[in-house]
Amino acid sequence: MGNKFVKRGPESAFTKATGLYPKCEWDDKTVKKLINKKKIAPRYPGREEQGPDLDECPICFLWYPGGLNRSKCCRQSICTECFLQFKKPTPARPIQCPFCNAQNYTVKFTGVKSKEEREQIEQEEQLVIEAKMRIRKEELLQQEQREAELAAEREKRAKEAPPPPS
Repeated sequence: MGNKFVKRGPESAFTKATGLYPKCEWDDKTVKKLINKKKIAPRYPGREEQGPDLDECPICFLWYPGGLNRSKCCRQSICTECFLQFKKPTPARPIQCPFCNAQNYTVKFTGVKSKEEREQIEQEEQLVIEAKMRIRKEELLQQEQREAELAAEREKRAKEAPPPPS
């Protein structure tokens, strides 16, 4: 009577602070509830080396298993430790997203990225790399054209200049 058996996933073991930051203003009980309700990602310890099925937090640059929280506004990933440092338990005013500056920053935890999501991200990153290469080539071509124009202008001035007195 009154006792309920609640099945918890393996992530429920990762509700305590990992030590990434010296202190956290959030109450451990509140964080544990949020993790168990899958509102935020578990507090897995971050790794410095990249590995298969690990996601990088763009704030602390550590790699995490099991998926990260994602900003609701721009879908950027953020680990729970960084999120809890950024969003205070009782903010005096709404905070902005650290990535896109949207108001009322919140996150959601959807678990590990699917294979399709990872492939789409890789494709987008490749498109960005290719676009940067095209832009750089265009910049170099424009620079060469400017230098050629300047050289032609200098040559023209040198021909038009009166000869030096002897």
